[in-house]
Amino acid sequence: MTEPHVSHQIPPSPSASPEPPRKRPRTSERELGPSPSPHQFSSTSSSQGEASGMSPSPATVDFSSSSHMPYTGSGSSYLGASTGRQGGSFPDEAASDDRSGARRTPDGMKAGGLKGKGTERPSAPETQDTEMVWQPEGGATSSAMAVLYPRHGEQADHGEDEDEDAPVRDGEFYIDSADCVIRVEDTLFRVHRFFLGRDSSAFQHMFSMPTDTVPPENTEGCSDKNPIRLYGESAERFRALLSVIYDLPLQLQAYNTPAADVERLLTIAEMTNKYHFASIETWAVDALYNVISGLHGPPQKQYQLGSCSSTWMKRLLEVALLCGHEPLRNYVADKWVERIRKRNLRPVHALDIADRSRMRRLQGYAYYVQLLEMGDGFDPGVTEDGEQYARSRLGATATALAAVNASADSMVDRLGTPAVLSHEQKQRLLSGHWSLTRLWEQLRVSAPKFQRPDGCTYHQHGCLQTWATVWKDVGKTETTLRFPPVDVLGRLEAMREQLYMHADLSCALTPQCKRTALDALKVTVKEVQEGLADHFADLVAAEPAGGRSARAGESSS
Repeated sequence: MTEPHVSHQIPPSPSASPEPPRKRPRTSERELGPSPSPHQFSSTSSSQGEASGMSPSPATVDFSSSSHMPYTGSGSSYLGASTGRQGGSFPDEAASDDRSGARRTPDGMKAGGLKGKGTERPSAPETQDTEMVWQPEGGATSSAMAVLYPRHGEQADHGEDEDEDAPVRDGEFYIDSADCVIRVEDTLFRVHRFFLGRDSSAFQHMFSMPTDTVPPENTEGCSDKNPIRLYGESAERFRALLSVIYDLPLQLQAYNTPAADVERLLTIAEMTNKYHFASIETWAVDALYNVISGLHGPPQKQYQLGSCSSTWMKRLLEVALLCGHEPLRNYVADKWVERIRKRNLRPVHALDIADRSRMRRLQGYAYYVQLLEMGDGFDPGVTEDGEQYARSRLGATATALAAVNASADSMVDRLGTPAVLSHEQKQRLLSGHWSLTRLWEQLRVSAPKFQRPDGCTYHQHGCLQTWATVWKDVGKTETTLRFPPVDVLGRLEAMREQLYMHADLSCALTPQCKRTALDALKVTVKEVQEGLADHFADLVAAEPAGGRSARAGESSS
C-alpha cells in the first residue's frame, strides 16, 4: 500500500506580523470553451487568458463589440415555409408563471434545453440577390459569445465604472426563487437557469461548462455579490428578452393584433438572434411580419410602411436581413422602392444598406433617383423625407429665398439638412451617369423589335418601317426631352404615352401590330428597370493586381 503523502507546514513565527488577506481575483475572467458552431463563438480570449496567467471561469460574457449578432446561418427556420403563418406562442412553452416564487417546469424537460432541440441552426437559403452573411451597420461580426470575458484592459475599466454605483435589483425580473444572478449595467436580474438555457441558446453552452474546480460559493451567478456580468448590453434590451422568455401564450397573443408594440418586437428579434434563441427568434420575426404586412389589420400609423420615415424602413430591413426572413425583407424593400420612386422618401438613406445587402432592386432605384436628385456642384440634396424636399421643390424654394436675400441660416432651416455621400457612392453615381447616358443614345435610335402577329400582311415594309420612323421622331419631341438624358425611364414613359396616341401608328399599323409594338416597349422598360443596379457599378474602382495586364494580353492574342 502506498503511504499517503503528508504536507508539513512550518508554523509562522510569533513575532512575524500576519500576512494581510489577499483580495480574491475576479472570477469572471474566463472563456466558456469551444463553441458548438463556427458562428457562435470565437477563440480570441483563450490566448489572452493564457498569456496573463489567469485561470478560466465560466460566466462572464462580453457583448460590447456589437448590439446585433450577425451569423452565417439562417436566423429563422421560417424560411421555406408558408409566409402566412401567424405569430403566437413559441414552441414548447408550457411552464407555469409565478415570478414571486418557484416556477414549475414541464415534465420531460431538462435544464439544458427543450426536448428534441438540436444545437445546429439551419443554413441560410439561397436568395434571388446573392448568398451572403449579413453584417449590421458598422461591420461588426462578433456573436453574443465571441468573447466571454472583457479584454484585460477593458475589464478593469468596466469594473471601475460599474463598481462606483451599487447595482439595484430589477423590479420585474429579480425572482427570489430563481438560481442565477446576472448583472447588466447597474441592474441585477435573478432568473432561472432553465429558461435561459433552453432553445439551444448561448446560455445553454455557458451553463454546461464544468465548475468542479470552483467552490459553490464562488461560482458566478450564485449571489448578488458575484453575478454573471454581461458587458456592452443594455438592461432595457435584456429585460425585453426576459419578458418573451417568461411570458405565457396568452400574454404573447398581444403581439398578434394591430396594436402590437412593433418596436419591442424588433428588439426581441435582435436579442433572440444575438443569444441564439432560435425558435423564439422565428416566432418574433414571423409576428413582426404579420403585424407590418397588415395580416391582423392596419398597424399603428407610425408603423405603416406607406407613411413611416426612412429611419424606420431601415430598422425593419436591418432586422429582416439579420434574422434571414425573406418575406419581411422583400416586403419592406418593395415598399421602400415604391416611395423612393414617388420622391416621398429620400434615396440617400437607402444607399448604404442597399450596398451592404446587395439587394439589386433597392440598390438600383436608390442610386437612380439619387442621381436625378443631384443638384449643381454635385449637391446630393437634403436628408428630410417628404415630397416638399424633392429636388424640383428645393430648386424653387432656393430661388425664392435668394430673391429676397435670405440668410444662409434661414435657407438651411427652410431647405433642410444637407445630405452627405461617401466617396464610393459618388463614384457609383458618376459611373451611372455615364452608363445611362450611353444607354439612352442607343435606345433613341433603335426601336424595340417585335414579331409579326397573325393577320398582318404588310409587316416588313409597312408596319416595322413606320414603327421605326415614328420612334425616332417621338424620341426628339419636347415632351420627351424635358427629362434629363440620364432619366431613361422618364423618357421611355413619355414616349409610351405619345406613341399610344400617335396618329401615324393608328393609321399605318394594324391593330395587332400596334398592340404588339407597345408590348415590346413594355419589355424594354422592364429590362431597364431590372438592370438599373448594373449601371451604378464603380467603374473607377482599383483593379486587382495583374488585371489590366491580363486583359492587355487577351486583347493582343
